[in-house]
Amino acid sequence: MRYEWNRSRGVSAQVVGETVERLSDVNGGVCPSWALVDEARPEGSALHPMFEWNDWTAAEAYRREQARHHIRELRVVTADDEEPVQAFVHIVRVGPDGPVEGYRSTRLVVESSDETAQMLDEALSGLRAWQRRYSHLKDLVDEVAQVIARRG
Repeated sequence: MRYEWNRSRGVSAQVVGETVERLSDVNGGVCPSWALVDEARPEGSALHPMFEWNDWTAAEAYRREQARHHIRELRVVTADDEEPVQAFVHIVRVGPDGPVEGYRSTRLVVESSDETAQMLDEALSGLRAWQRRYSHLKDLVDEVAQVIARRG
């Protein structure tokens, strides 16, 4: 089997894929919180560079990831009879020093045609990624392809 990264990771996808496959065979699955980290822990491991080993830096990165997760999970209820909607969406704005990523109120984003277009582009990108990830489920993927085709 040949492995490749969706995005470059600086470590061979083939080495990582074969390691995960071996761990999965031995353990009946891979729990990334222990098996893969333990495999990467020795400094001589080919997987070692994939992880942040400075505990302070890793802890800070984890807290930032938690913050992103919490922001993405917030919903706003606009009326009692409506489904809650995502309160904040990820937007990239152009600042004086270049692109700046952050979250902005969905309410404000839909009032801006540029930001709405960006939000829709990101949603379509997510649908395309989902379509690739589940391409083996042909009927379901065909339905998603129809949605994507309607939006462009």
